[in-house]
Amino acid sequence: MIRLIYFLTVLLSCEAVLAQSFSLEVKIKNQPDNPAVIGIVRGDRFTPVDTIPIQNVTNSPGIKMFGYTFSDNSDIGVYRLVFGQTTYSKVMGEAPQQLDFIFNRENISFETDFKAPFDSLVIFDSEENRLWFPFLVRERWFEKEIADLEKEVDYYLDRSLDSDGNVSDDKLKEYSEKSSEKANQFNQLQMDREMFISGFLDQNKELFALKLIKSFREPFRDGYLPSEERKKFFQKDYFRYVDFSDESLINTPVLTDKVFNFLVSYNQKGFTKEQREQAYIEAVEIIMEQVGKVSPAGEGISGAGLMYEFILGYLVNGFEILKMDNVLSYINDNYADGLCKTDEKSTLIRKLEHQNMKPGTVVPDFTLDDIKGNPVTLSNVIKNKALIIFWASWCTHCNELLPKIRALVEQENSEDLSIIAVSLDRSLTEWHKAVVKAGFEAFYNLSDLQEWDGEVTKNFNIYATPSMFLVDSNRKIIARPTTFVELTESIK
Repeated sequence: MIRLIYFLTVLLSCEAVLAQSFSLEVKIKNQPDNPAVIGIVRGDRFTPVDTIPIQNVTNSPGIKMFGYTFSDNSDIGVYRLVFGQTTYSKVMGEAPQQLDFIFNRENISFETDFKAPFDSLVIFDSEENRLWFPFLVRERWFEKEIADLEKEVDYYLDRSLDSDGNVSDDKLKEYSEKSSEKANQFNQLQMDREMFISGFLDQNKELFALKLIKSFREPFRDGYLPSEERKKFFQKDYFRYVDFSDESLINTPVLTDKVFNFLVSYNQKGFTKEQREQAYIEAVEIIMEQVGKVSPAGEGISGAGLMYEFILGYLVNGFEILKMDNVLSYINDNYADGLCKTDEKSTLIRKLEHQNMKPGTVVPDFTLDDIKGNPVTLSNVIKNKALIIFWASWCTHCNELLPKIRALVEQENSEDLSIIAVSLDRSLTEWHKAVVKAGFEAFYNLSDLQEWDGEVTKNFNIYATPSMFLVDSNRKIIARPTTFVELTESIK
């Protein structure tokens, strides 16, 4: 019996170790009476994990506290606490007060102020964050100083190279001396920054923060070179310090920040949209070449291709926001085949294949049941034109858009335009209620009630709602408006 009790005690102790949890404790001044939201940062995306209720701190007026427990299977990476909005940010529509920190299987405690979470931060417990935040403070200083100094370098260098005879010899000499002085300061500041980062990396510690710090290293830019030459050297060696083989960095913003900065270096003031797209295509080629070296295409989401899909997804999302259709088409033509193919299309694959739905493309014909259960075939109901809109009752933007479309059709009094609304709902009741509320009963309301899994939804590569297609009587796409303003212009 004693041996059995001993065995159970040891077993329970082992389970306690295996199921270890880690605490987060935050004391905060001036916090409003609202909860905080905690979530993980993956690239440029924030994924909420939980809401943390606020607590008053006994015998500490004006100070409140948030407490959270990380489970043993919580991902290592950068997490974000969103505290809420200041009065000013609410009025101006700015982002809420927030703070990013590192979690790497350790207890964390710190104190801060709602009005300035980063600047007022004091770390009590967490070796990772005691290293990370002092680095960030100094790194931000270096970043600003280097950027400001490079502007001065370019200013004096441009004037010292004046060849039009508009500047006196004495002035040219002055500009030349000043150019050399600023170039020397610029080069020295970069070397100081490199020594600063190297000092952190020389520490004999296995900390997650050091992986992030390493990514801040950049190629040397010689201040004595003209800006264009300096930029070319910078672009050529830019990814030397970026580790695309380390998938743990996906749970941080560092990789997407590096990719963003690299893309920005390819943009130039005065570029036309076509020139900008071509420059971005060149940058994408280099980025995906670097990623492909360590994260080969076509190995699936559970293999080495995870980084490939992550970076490609970031690029697609960004160029979609910028409406760079030529860049998206290039990515689709050259990199989509490298994504993991499954029975269920991923959102990224649908986004890329959505590029095939261009003006001039003939959309597939289909038959779906209307809201009364009667089958309706697209080709049978198209008039001179047809607007096909994919929407859902749970889509806020859709519920705002549908009444506007109804009013537009009534105003235009267009008898040669068919409206075909394909719902991605699963609930017949919710679908019907939304149709009535939008006043859409007079139009064709169709659905297979399979949400994103419907055959028509897949064939049209729908990845977001609302999605609209204006087609002619031959089902050829005339326009693919993304806003109500664009739709209005397309219909006229």
